[in-house]
Amino acid sequence: MSHTLSRAEILQCQQEGYNAYLQGQQPTACPYKLGTPEGEAMGDAWYRGYAASKTDRARANNQATAPKTTTD
Repeated sequence: MSHTLSRAEILQCQQEGYNAYLQGQQPTACPYKLGTPEGEAMGDAWYRGYAASKTDRARANNQATAPKTTTD
């Protein structure tokens, strides 16, 4: 059985995961117990935030190192 989170709870968990990646934490740092329905739901949101942060950083790094194009 899955646990339904409010939008605010989802956003909070995602933001925590997002910030965890930026702070250099490992994915194992997820603070939610994955053995309970509520923990599973919150952990899922945390991991989505973590992955989003990792993707955003990779995209930003790519854009920062991409060769500049000019049009004449």
